[in-house]
Amino acid sequence: MGKKILRNYDYLLFFTIVIIAIFGVIMVGSSSVSGGATFTTMFSSRTFIKQLIWALGGLAGMAALSFIDYTEWQRFTLPIYLFSLALLVLVIFKGSSAWGAQRWIAIGPFFNLQPSELAKVAIIITFSALMAKEGRSLDQWTGLVVPLLHVAAPMLVIFLQPDLGTSLIFVAIAGSILFVAGLRWLHLLFLGGGGIVAAVLGYLFFLRDYQKARLIIFRDPWQDPLGLGWQIIQSKVAIGSGQFQGRGLFRGTQIQLGFLPAKKTDFIFSVIGEELGFLGSAIFLLVYVLMIWQVLKVALEAKDSFGRYISVGVAAMLSFQLLVNVGMTISIMPVTGLPLPLVSYGGSSFLATMLALGLVLSVAAHKDTSIF
Repeated sequence: MGKKILRNYDYLLFFTIVIIAIFGVIMVGSSSVSGGATFTTMFSSRTFIKQLIWALGGLAGMAALSFIDYTEWQRFTLPIYLFSLALLVLVIFKGSSAWGAQRWIAIGPFFNLQPSELAKVAIIITFSALMAKEGRSLDQWTGLVVPLLHVAAPMLVIFLQPDLGTSLIFVAIAGSILFVAGLRWLHLLFLGGGGIVAAVLGYLFFLRDYQKARLIIFRDPWQDPLGLGWQIIQSKVAIGSGQFQGRGLFRGTQIQLGFLPAKKTDFIFSVIGEELGFLGSAIFLLVYVLMIWQVLKVALEAKDSFGRYISVGVAAMLSFQLLVNVGMTISIMPVTGLPLPLVSYGGSSFLATMLALGLVLSVAAHKDTSIF
């Protein structure tokens, strides 16, 4: 059994994840120091040390999870779902606030847990298990009621935090799994149209004025250059100043001089663009797309529908966040506060992404574990 797991193990995916994680730690370190910094001085940065610890812990957790048969999690879908939902509700009453949102639970003096990040992994597991049940049919509208309610509950709680960006990730995850599970085109078009109508109604009647402004400012950030538009303007200046080869690590003027406020979190791609240029950014994106393609390849080779849905859900999560995060740094997407998985600073996001990828590696490793 152990030999077959090692033989089936997706080493290319594993090492691609490791490379991106190491790259992310270096870019976070570069964004956290200033004024003639070097690799040596970067190690004195508290931000860099924390991200390095999260990276090492996340890699260890991912490796350990990859050797556990992913099918074992099907037995715990209800506890996983209820626990993640309880954490999300707890945030509303006991969570800490920042940047106008209440999304974190303080755990000790050094770590803030963001339950919505763990909820993404929980929904991938539980929704995949729900759709993999024998007899599940999507031919009739009635077959969609339970799956839609399953996703709607955590989405609604996350939306109320408010966290529009993360709630949209749930749509991407559920939509991709439903599509692979055989959702009819008519149903898909109807749900897509319903989603557009719901988005318009939500924008008109539920979002506050400052939230509306954040969503539409990307169209013309110069409407408020010293306020809501400042981050986008400085991001575009940073990426543009990187030109083809970049200014070099620790040499980005917009980054090192502090013009870009969220440089280590949501706008980490701006750091990549300025310091590594078009060439470095393109190579990074190619490697990232390779990782997503490897996840989809695992889905194609999975031994059962549960493993296939898990892999598709993880690929959708990564693809959506990559598209939105990079898009908002170059002002073609609204600023929704989504981090770049494995690269942006933050323990909850990093650990959740590693857990999700650990599940994918488990699907690959256990695709053929028969004794004979």
